[in-house]
Amino acid sequence: MPAACAGSSDDDALTGESLLSVDIPGTSGGETSVAPDGAVTKLFDVAGDWSVLGVELARIVQAEGSTITALNCVGTGNDIIANKRVDDEWLLLESGAGGRGAGIIVSRDLSQQPPGPLIVTGRCPRGLVDAAG
Repeated sequence: MPAACAGSSDDDALTGESLLSVDIPGTSGGETSVAPDGAVTKLFDVAGDWSVLGVELARIVQAEGSTITALNCVGTGNDIIANKRVDDEWLLLESGAGGRGAGIIVSRDLSQQPPGPLIVTGRCPRGLVDAAG
């Protein structure tokens, strides 16, 4: 699942420099869109178990310098929410799975506050909680 998103104070530039690079077997495609507010979304087709993909994504997100602040395991997916500081700005990374595939959204964190402690909602797989640690 190769994905590259970036941060900037310019609304058009969230795709300019690499913020996150993910390569996980079992994903394909990758449709990128940019919302009017500057949020970048990348949606992938996923073959296999999203739980396994979620664990790998949690590990990679942290290795790239993000702090995972929430896991939401209610419904169809294991959603990960993380924050990363780029220059003088906090960015928000959200990932999850749904009927259209697995997606990653990177946007400006409107709160612009440092990440808080990890919050787990629902029944998350132990491996995902450990990876988000």
